[in-house]
Amino acid sequence: PARNANNPNNSTMIAAVRTSAVRAATRRPMSTTSAPKMHKAKDTWGELVKTRPPPGHDHTVFEPPYSTPVIAAFTVGIISTGYGMMYFGMRHQQYKQGYWK
Repeated sequence: PARNANNPNNSTMIAAVRTSAVRAATRRPMSTTSAPKMHKAKDTWGELVKTRPPPGHDHTVFEPPYSTPVIAAFTVGIISTGYGMMYFGMRHQQYKQGYWK
């Protein structure tokens, strides 16, 4: 159906939308918060230097000696988990696609 430009409902609806938009915009307050604080290294350099290792110390993340049984168990666990995930994923696909029954 063709729109009637003289339809009072059409212009009333547009006026209502316009009025509600204007009211919403006037009620909305502007932000009153301050700008974000800039964190600079020069402000906390003293505390940062205190956390560093002493001079001449190679600060590696993993420092030996390592416990051989713990490392062996960790390695075997990782390899077993990876193999198990791949095997059961393949097994699922074989059954799903009908190659294994």
